[in-house]
Amino acid sequence: MDKKQFRKTLETILDDLKTKLESNRGIQVFVKNRDKFEGWLKVEIVDILYNKITKNIIPEAPDYNKNITSEKNKNYQHVDIIFDDSALELKTINTNYRHNEVENKTRPITYNIKQLKDDIEKLRNLQNEDIKNKAILFVVFPLPDDNIDEFNKKYLQKLGIEIQNSKQFTTICGVPSWIYYGIVRK
Repeated sequence: MDKKQFRKTLETILDDLKTKLESNRGIQVFVKNRDKFEGWLKVEIVDILYNKITKNIIPEAPDYNKNITSEKNKNYQHVDIIFDDSALELKTINTNYRHNEVENKTRPITYNIKQLKDDIEKLRNLQNEDIKNKAILFVVFPLPDDNIDEFNKKYLQKLGIEIQNSKQFTTICGVPSWIYYGIVRK
C-alpha cells in the first residue's frame, strides 16, 4: 500500500470510527466514568478494515523488536493491528478536564501521554521489513472546546509526530471528545 492509500485507509477508519463513537451507548458509559475502551476500539477498527480495506489483518502481532533483550518483555511486546504492510497502534486517553456529564475523577493524563509516546517509539523501532506504513490513532475524552488549545500545546506538541488529521465527536450523552491520527516515521 503506498502512502496515499495508507492515508486514505486512515481517513476511512477515522470517519467510520467517529460514527460508531457517536452512536454507541456502551461508549457513553465508559466516557461518563472516564474509563478506557481500547479493546473495543481495536475490535471496531479491525471490523472497518475487514469490511472495507483488507482481510489480511493480524491483531496484537508480535513486534520482533531486536532492541528488546528480555524474553519476558518480548512476550508483552506487540503491535495493536497489522494489516497488509501497515502497522497501527491505538490508545484511549482519559483526561482530567471537567465536563458536567462526566464523573469527576483524577486521571493521569501525563502517564497516558507517556504511554502514547512509548507506542510511537515502538513503531519507530519496529524492525520488520514487511511494514512500510506506521501510524498511531488515539481517542481523547473528554476534551471540551475550551481545553483543546491547552491540550494541543501541552501534550500533542510533545509527541514528536505531526498529527495528520483529527475529528471531533460528541457521545450520545453530549461529551465532546476527539480522535487523532499521526503517521510515524523513523
